[in-house]
Amino acid sequence: MNRFAFPSLIFSIFFLLFLSGCIGSSTHELSPEEIISQTADRMETLSGFEFLIELSGAPAFLDNNMMISFQRAKGQYNSPDKVVATVRVIGLGLVTDVQIISVGGTQWETNFLTGEWQLSDPQYSFNPSLLFDPETGIRAVLVNDLSNLELVGFEELVEVPGISLYFITATVDGERLYSLTFGMIDADTLNVRLYIDPDSFDLHRIVMVDTAVEVDSEDTIWQMDFWSFNEIFDIEPPIKIENTP
Repeated sequence: MNRFAFPSLIFSIFFLLFLSGCIGSSTHELSPEEIISQTADRMETLSGFEFLIELSGAPAFLDNNMMISFQRAKGQYNSPDKVVATVRVIGLGLVTDVQIISVGGTQWETNFLTGEWQLSDPQYSFNPSLLFDPETGIRAVLVNDLSNLELVGFEELVEVPGISLYFITATVDGERLYSLTFGMIDADTLNVRLYIDPDSFDLHRIVMVDTAVEVDSEDTIWQMDFWSFNEIFDIEPPIKIENTP
């Protein structure tokens, strides 16, 4: 082989590798709209996940009389319509955990005072299965209700160590969320932050800020965390459902 040919060959190989690396990296430079679209597609395929919904700042109430306020809900979800969760509420000066199970559109909860299982009253209940409905829940919010999307960069969450997540900011139309939460989330436009795995497009966290109207009032901050993606959980009604004719 010509003594000049071998160095030329090495140079050519490194150049091609460099070029292919540049091409490969450019194909992964997704716009925030593309990231959200793939995240919505991923949510549609999930068989289940665990979740934690927490509220901080100004309270949000489950009832029109503003006697019972929501604090947090932690539980598990199976697609398309099963949820088991522990919901922490504050009412009459007491902090109480209420267990809920939702299957096929019917929801049961433990009585605030006795702890006995009963059918939920939708006027005084929080139903997280509505938020996770594949057609009308958070996925629909991602597809239809976000605007002013901006990919800020990458950020690592303490709860998800070792993974640099897409960090996207946006505004969200609150009308759908208002309906899904029976009015606990404001119907006006809210600021939102989203944290998404760049490889799987799993949505790890949503933070929504319901800005206070009055200057001296606190904002209401909703944080929703998700993990155990694509797992299936044992979720069954707490009581036997009688067959109807």
